[in-house]
Amino acid sequence: MDRNQAIGMVIISVMIFVWLFFFSTPPTDKPKDSKQTTQQQQQQIDTNQKKIPQIDTKLYDTLLLQAEVKDVVLENKEIKVTFSTQGGKIKQVLLKNYKTYDQKPLYLLDEKFSQMSYQIPMTNGKIDLYQIRYQSELKNNTIVFKAQAGSKQIEQIYTLKPDSYELGYEVKLAGYNLTKDVATLDWQANMPRTEKDATPSRIKSTITYYTAEGGYDYLSETNDKQEKTITEPIRWVTFKQQFFLASIFATKNNSFSKASLTTTTDENNKDVVKSYQANIAIPSENLQNGKGTFQFYLGPNKYDVLKKYDEDFSKNVGLGWAVFGWVNRFVVIPILDVLSGIGNYGIIIIVLVLILRAVLFPLSYKSYIGMAKMKVLKPEIDEIKARTGGDMQKVQQEQMELFRQVGINPLAGCIPMLLQMPILIAMFTYFPNAIELRQESFLWAEDLSTYDSVLNLSFQIPFYGSHVSLFTILMTISTIVYTWFTNQTSTIEGPMKMVGYIMPVVFMFMLNSYPAGLTYYYLISNLMSIGQQIGIKRLVNESKIREILEQNRIKNKDKKKTGFQQRLEEALKAQQEKLETKQKDLKNKQNTKK
Repeated sequence: MDRNQAIGMVIISVMIFVWLFFFSTPPTDKPKDSKQTTQQQQQQIDTNQKKIPQIDTKLYDTLLLQAEVKDVVLENKEIKVTFSTQGGKIKQVLLKNYKTYDQKPLYLLDEKFSQMSYQIPMTNGKIDLYQIRYQSELKNNTIVFKAQAGSKQIEQIYTLKPDSYELGYEVKLAGYNLTKDVATLDWQANMPRTEKDATPSRIKSTITYYTAEGGYDYLSETNDKQEKTITEPIRWVTFKQQFFLASIFATKNNSFSKASLTTTTDENNKDVVKSYQANIAIPSENLQNGKGTFQFYLGPNKYDVLKKYDEDFSKNVGLGWAVFGWVNRFVVIPILDVLSGIGNYGIIIIVLVLILRAVLFPLSYKSYIGMAKMKVLKPEIDEIKARTGGDMQKVQQEQMELFRQVGINPLAGCIPMLLQMPILIAMFTYFPNAIELRQESFLWAEDLSTYDSVLNLSFQIPFYGSHVSLFTILMTISTIVYTWFTNQTSTIEGPMKMVGYIMPVVFMFMLNSYPAGLTYYYLISNLMSIGQQIGIKRLVNESKIREILEQNRIKNKDKKKTGFQQRLEEALKAQQEKLETKQKDLKNKQNTKK
């Protein structure tokens, strides 16, 4: 690793450090007792529901007396949705194939912490469809809730697709005179904690939405209260958690006219990740012309599932921006899908690293050869530095001439390393969001989607946390060992050489609370890199490299410089002349003052 490579790696390390500092999972605080807080949040939801105006008392009384209150169920192999005839609305949503961190049934929605109102504007006021009592009719995968008073009739129709997380919803009104005001769907939910650690779940939880003009967007994921009003047509709104989504879609060729969105966080409440509220406006004419339909998505935040739905819905997974997202979408996820049949994700990650290392081996080999060439030239580079007296401009000029003579591209060793960085950062972006790792155990790690704790501390270490992740420690040690192997072929000396040993320790602090799957991946990647270094070193003969460089020196002795080399040399000379001119001017000024 020469000086240019070292500077490049320092810049990359600083960029990653800044990324980690601002976007890393903060140390977990031990939550306070949340019983009272949960009760207060439930009371707030109940209070908001009582504020709904009931303008046609006789109609409500008639509708409430015509049916008994009971539960009705729609289910397939993925989810079980329980409805109540009181309101004809969703009461519970159970995800059959998932459990909470303590192996309890995972209820994505429950009337205990999620409430809805659907207010329809009529000539004499508003009526809330979810305050009416309905008769129910269940047929195959469809439930029809019907309420009738004389010539007036309301129908709510729910359809659950087979083997799907999609729930269709349609409203039909007969005999009602609607105004031109918008109908309002108000949805409030205290999203329950489903993972071992609430802190990373909160960082990954927010409300997302999609507009026709602006595309995918979201409220800030910080713990501060967030509020936003969208006044343009909206395709969908999602209550997003780290691994699960509860979404509402306008059907094709339709849209919601506007929405007010709010997220709040109570960091002392260990049972609730975040509290959400969405007040969604629906054009009333849609209800009159038979377009009062939309859909719910109630399921996992998994890329392969989400990509089948609406435009940009898969962005809820968080694959990363630009090239990092492409790497995850077209490389990492397809490979994981193919390897999923292996079963154990600890083994799958090893195979994933093997595949990526095999693909990147030509780059690794080229990088090593570049560093080996620089090591062979180190005595000549040291001689140049001694001869020029430390004048960096002259050192650069003579080094460039030396590289030209022996046929070395000074960036040859650095560029292959840079090309590998998108994969490392793509993993850093995707693994904290990968539901595939959720509750997958390996060795001492009970869950690869969260940190592995082999020791819980009774105190908090700043930037580190109150636990010790063994995979993170092993990753740090392996990185330091890999740095030592790399420095065996390095020409860099002094403080710059120590950077490679300091940064792994910095990353140990920053990654201690990251998923065990991520630090385990980096550990395996480091071990394989060390193995590659040892293998390549045995294959490469430095004496032969020296012979090749000498042959190039003879071959290039009378060879004309390329246009790029000439321009680079001219630029260095011009820079040197400017520096010398400045130094002369400075000396003249000092002599004049004397």
